[in-house]
Amino acid sequence: MNETTVEGLSVHDLGGPADAPMLVLFHANGDSGRCWPDAAARWSPAYRLFAVDMRGHGSSPRFRPDQLDAPGDVFVDDTIAVLNALRRNGIPTGAVGHSLGGAALTAAAGRVRELVDAMVLVDPPWDTPVVVGPRRTVGAARREEVLGFQRDPHGQLDRLREREPRWPEAEYRPWVEAKLDLDLDYVTTGGGRPTTPWTESVPSIHAPTLVVTGDGDVITGEASRAVVAEMANPAIEVVVVPGAGHYVRHQQTEEFHAAVDPWLGRRLGSDHAAR
Repeated sequence: MNETTVEGLSVHDLGGPADAPMLVLFHANGDSGRCWPDAAARWSPAYRLFAVDMRGHGSSPRFRPDQLDAPGDVFVDDTIAVLNALRRNGIPTGAVGHSLGGAALTAAAGRVRELVDAMVLVDPPWDTPVVVGPRRTVGAARREEVLGFQRDPHGQLDRLREREPRWPEAEYRPWVEAKLDLDLDYVTTGGGRPTTPWTESVPSIHAPTLVVTGDGDVITGEASRAVVAEMANPAIEVVVVPGAGHYVRHQQTEEFHAAVDPWLGRRLGSDHAAR
């Protein structure tokens, strides 16, 4: 895994054929660009693959004080800048965003019509009722949770394995290690969602979009899916993976890829279309 800098952010180059369609990965809140090892092993043969450390995460810069009033909007600006910088003429470009990454992609694609050719949003924070902006009470609890990881990463790793026995083995350690490298000032805001409500961005999305959620403890639950259905944006499809919560890809890995990989292949022209 090589690390480079794109528009000021740390981006992990996960390899793949030089002339293949591009796939750019945007992680969840508290994770990092290293939190895709199982997916990267599956996708890198067919895609030129990159994974972003979003601001305040991994090796990317910390937030400036003046950015902390609306960190979600900073994520959106960063997402647009990185995708524009990575995109190559004539090469199809897709993006995958989980949770926080899905929120940034939602607003970014709603703002910039031709930002990507296709995107997959994994349980994006399309919550009902809608939540926007910082939440200091939530942030204080998150900060304590992160400090717990930093005090005892080995114990947290053991507890994660016990709590989530279905995750691919490669995914456990990067998830815990990501908590050791977070911007605590950002975490304390309880923010991450853009100030533009998702309900205003979704109708403007033009790129083919697959929303993947579960039927367990998820954000894009039944109420939100009903709102999406009422919007009737033909670009958006929704898939519910049984037995999965917020970490759909981790908890039901084979089912996730059975839904996502052929869909991406058909829209980006990779050999996943034949699988």
